[in-house]
Amino acid sequence: MAVHPRYIFERSPEMGLINPDNLAIVARHVRCAAFELPFASADAFGDYQELPALLEAMSEEGDLHHSQDAYRWVADTYPAEKVSLRAGSDDTIVIQDTGQGRPVVIGEVDRAAAPVMLHEGAVYIHEGRTFLVSRLDWENALAEVQPAEVDYYTDAGEAVDLEIQEVFDADEHAAARRAHGRILVTAQAASFRKIKRYTHETLGYGTIDLPPREFETTAYWLWFDPDLVRRMEEEGVLLPPNDYGPDWAAARQAAIARDGHRCRQCNAPEREGRGHEVHHLRPFREFGYVPGENRYDRLANALENLITLCAACHQRAEAARGTRSALGGLAYALGNIAPLYLMCDPRDLGVEAETRSKTTRGPTITFYDRVAEGLGLSERLYELHDELLAGALELVESCGCCEGCPACVGPSGVGGGEVKLLTARLLREVIGSAPTVS
Repeated sequence: MAVHPRYIFERSPEMGLINPDNLAIVARHVRCAAFELPFASADAFGDYQELPALLEAMSEEGDLHHSQDAYRWVADTYPAEKVSLRAGSDDTIVIQDTGQGRPVVIGEVDRAAAPVMLHEGAVYIHEGRTFLVSRLDWENALAEVQPAEVDYYTDAGEAVDLEIQEVFDADEHAAARRAHGRILVTAQAASFRKIKRYTHETLGYGTIDLPPREFETTAYWLWFDPDLVRRMEEEGVLLPPNDYGPDWAAARQAAIARDGHRCRQCNAPEREGRGHEVHHLRPFREFGYVPGENRYDRLANALENLITLCAACHQRAEAARGTRSALGGLAYALGNIAPLYLMCDPRDLGVEAETRSKTTRGPTITFYDRVAEGLGLSERLYELHDELLAGALELVESCGCCEGCPACVGPSGVGGGEVKLLTARLLREVIGSAPTVS
């Protein structure tokens, strides 16, 4: 049942977004345009400012020929054939059904999505039929699948690192600060789960042996005034970073060595440039370590309480455990409503919550376009900053659940009900609104 029928029946029909200056999109359109008519050197293409450089690059690649102050199409190919209605870039993975003897092409996906959709062992659904990916040839952009009747689906985990490259605009005057800019995303798919249908129990794990992918895109991130963060940490609404004690480095290395530098969950080995995480089986905070007052960190960091996990399995373990902090609940709530404001697929947006960001030095939530160069989604979120926060508060306070659910701050885990209350408290603080009287 729709909680807000006015949103469905009284809003304007659409607010679909796309970035017309996205290089991949512009390049495909320019190729098709040049096929129809030559580009004169003085011609424009919409508001795109880098057209001369793009035409020159295409000339160097051999698609265009520059003569008599014009760029003419000279390639043998028909450029419109390379414009996919299903994929967002020219770099795609072709999917072949090899179960009927002669291979048959049944589809294609962006290479960027292949690590989580088409890794070996993945369950792939096409036109209602279930296939298992038997082989992924990354170099030759080919995935081979075979029909299979299985009672499970797969869920691949992807660890993401974000690095801010450039800030386009920022507003640091409110309790909830905001910025918009360009970031470098490094994503590494390391493992996947087999999950039984209907019961959602985990049947097993598998490893994904694929290279990390990097791409630049646009992002919107929000963080909080340092005085507000300090007060929220003192009141337990936000959690400060853990101080694992003076012996943590040695304890961490001992756990990794014991586990053979492999993830104890999915058996994935460590990769060059990215070590594994060490996870506390019993949460560190439960031991009550106070620096300078006791050495309960030794109990928390005992080898039998530590387990080596790859980044993807570590994220799952932390999500399954739940947290008392409002930061994760706020990120989840914002992630739920952002696609409604943008009229986009939730998978078009990435969201990361960091207890301490390298850039802002504080609790930070970052939304980024999953498409290289961006589609304008994060820029629109930056403009909707205040509206998003107000919408998140309304979502959390009006949700009928008691302890958190997939519709508001996420499924309840340890301290689930408290997370819902703390998320609402944080939102009221940054918005400056009074509590809702029920």
